[in-house]
Amino acid sequence: MISQQHRAHRASYNGSTPGSCPGSGLLLTASSEDSELPASDSLMTSAELTHSGAVPLASRSRALYKVLCFVLLALQGAVLDFYLIAFTDLSWCSWIATDLVVLSGWAIFFIKNARNKRERACGFHQKSSALGSGLGEFTYAYLAWLIYVIACTPKVVLVVETSILELLTLKVPCGVTGFKGAVLLSAPLLFCLIGAVTEDSTGATRHRAHASFLSTCLDLLDSFMLVELLLRNELPVPPLRYTVLCAFFLALFAPVIWLHELTAFELSCRSLCARFCTGLLVNAPVLTVRCFQVYAHGEPVSVFLFKNVFMLTCRALEVMEQCVMARGVRKLAASNPAHFSHGVSENDMCPHGYVNTLAVNQS
Repeated sequence: MISQQHRAHRASYNGSTPGSCPGSGLLLTASSEDSELPASDSLMTSAELTHSGAVPLASRSRALYKVLCFVLLALQGAVLDFYLIAFTDLSWCSWIATDLVVLSGWAIFFIKNARNKRERACGFHQKSSALGSGLGEFTYAYLAWLIYVIACTPKVVLVVETSILELLTLKVPCGVTGFKGAVLLSAPLLFCLIGAVTEDSTGATRHRAHASFLSTCLDLLDSFMLVELLLRNELPVPPLRYTVLCAFFLALFAPVIWLHELTAFELSCRSLCARFCTGLLVNAPVLTVRCFQVYAHGEPVSVFLFKNVFMLTCRALEVMEQCVMARGVRKLAASNPAHFSHGVSENDMCPHGYVNTLAVNQS
């Protein structure tokens, strides 16, 4: 039973005009033993949150992160374009057009992402539909990062594998340091992308995104330490140079995998295996190069060597554990579907995709 106060509150809240989107107010159901609830324990609805100013503050924060995304994209593109236009005979129009395509792609991504959030809030996407089952707050984020990686990779490769580096040292004030700073702008850009699309600042999805972001930053730092040796021409062997470059760009590509995972409600074994393969392709080549440096050239053992071994072991254990758990939950749900669907309906799902019903089942 529901207390009279909660009945009146829910009736007044649902009495909106026809065609309007339902709110994300919380519905608390319990057994007859918990029929009366004190007024102090009532939950705050979305209307009260809006009046309190929490929702507008989150919207302004996301808008700020979106602006920072475009600023970082334009800054990194402008610096790399300056190097390529000033020291090569390639057409400057092609590089500027590439940056415009990336900026336009990110603008379209933010528009489609905002539209998807409004549709989910209005209940247009149902979990039973094929399109709505994989739509979350990180929808289309992996496509935006994929466009960025495809556009950024050839620019960096051209600078590293040509004589532009030597010309940067002689003719540009910041020299190679400016090039390093421009390349490493990818990390704050990824952080701003996460902040621009995250709805709940304390939700589980945000924590998963930040954990994956820190892992990606660690891989980028690890591989970039070897890229610095390449920039100083301390890796003259071509296979080692190409191995280091491939490891760095694979680390830059890794967010495409876990951003795609964050769009889905269910984490499958296929996505876990893809994530493990990405970590393997980043850490294994870098570990090989570091071992070669230690045994062939007598270089001191780097702490990142132990990091590579540790991350490979952890990734292997993680994928085995998660696959076993995913299969176990899937079998349990198939054998007893009523246990997982009891007391939960489509109307009890809030716009963020979480269940807002507390079902007390007493046998």
